[in-house]
Amino acid sequence: MIGFFINDEVKQEKLSTVNGEPIQLKETANAALVVNFKTGQIVAEQNPKQKLTIASTSKLLTTYLVLKAIRSGKLSWQQRIKSNNEIYRLSQNTELMNVTLYPNDSYTVKQLLESTLLISSNATGVLLGDAISGNQTNFAKLMNKTAASFGIPKSEFKFYNAVGISNSYLGSGKIRDISDKAENLASVKALSTIAYRLFTDYPEVMKIMQENQLNFQYPNSSQRFQSIGTLSKFNAEVADTKIKFIAAKSGASRSAGSVMLGLTDKLANGQQYLSVVMNGSDYETPLPTWQLVANMVKEVMNQGTNHVIKKGHAITGSKNLYLQKTQLNQIALKIASTFSFWTNGEGPQRISAQAIPYDRKSAAVKRGQIFTSKINNTKHFDYLYGLDQFHKIKLQATKSTKISHNLFIRYWRWLTH
Repeated sequence: MIGFFINDEVKQEKLSTVNGEPIQLKETANAALVVNFKTGQIVAEQNPKQKLTIASTSKLLTTYLVLKAIRSGKLSWQQRIKSNNEIYRLSQNTELMNVTLYPNDSYTVKQLLESTLLISSNATGVLLGDAISGNQTNFAKLMNKTAASFGIPKSEFKFYNAVGISNSYLGSGKIRDISDKAENLASVKALSTIAYRLFTDYPEVMKIMQENQLNFQYPNSSQRFQSIGTLSKFNAEVADTKIKFIAAKSGASRSAGSVMLGLTDKLANGQQYLSVVMNGSDYETPLPTWQLVANMVKEVMNQGTNHVIKKGHAITGSKNLYLQKTQLNQIALKIASTFSFWTNGEGPQRISAQAIPYDRKSAAVKRGQIFTSKINNTKHFDYLYGLDQFHKIKLQATKSTKISHNLFIRYWRWLTH
């Protein structure tokens, strides 16, 4: 009797381990990272978790918060933000990239954000942060809270202001009780995660970055500020690599050196990459860092293999859904959506997933019903923070079924459960 109620062992084919270990880069930089933009999988890395100075690439998180405020209705594109004496003094600092913002003049959110992104203006970014949170102390708190909400460990970031300048540059608006030399910090993995969230949650930001130049019109005069945008300069400098970037943000300071982050267009291998280099060269000579960002992408394209398992395919170990502990009943399954991954090696790679128990007194499965299984033959896969879903895979039932046990079996299950 007891033997009758013990489920048969579910047999699964044993597959070799799939290795997704990122390429270990050895670049002349403090840190570097290349990410498959479609999946968020890290495919190449160097010193990924050390907290380093990030300079103006901090503005990516500020941009995220501005766009979030616009989407929620707290700000609007044509809303005008009034400048003040402190902002004017900051905008006149010749050590920093800036658009002059005159006291008592007001500027639209659109103008301020375009200036912040296209030419990395600092006073405009600070003014935007103040518009959201009232001052830089409160805005820095919001930045840190937001970074933590992305799943980034607190050991890998610290923000002090909206734009990544030293605390001393903020004058009376600086954060108290910290060093005047304090600058925003993040690991290359943290910075890449922030950029990934910005580009995926607010893809409209890429249209701003793709503008060839900034044309900044002043409200009370015919004066106009013009400058070539960062992305245009970047693509021109790396044209020899034949890799086109559709978004980019640079940063530079004495402590950060040169920092560059770029998102490629879709390349010949069908992939897009987010490539980041931190302190790849001196802050006054960014070109070596820019070239490194592009060359790392070329290196990744020549190593490893991209794998795609198309929607509707079965995978080893989860071809069936096993119903009930008391009786083995199998329901055919297929993958619910296309699934892709990269491996640091050649040749076909097969993945295996755990069989799915479906334990109910009366088991009913509808055709098309979705179940989640766990992939169990992978190692060394790494993803950006908040994107560690690779080990889970969604499967779909291919037919409907219902199994109802008789009274005796239900009574036995009541006794044994």
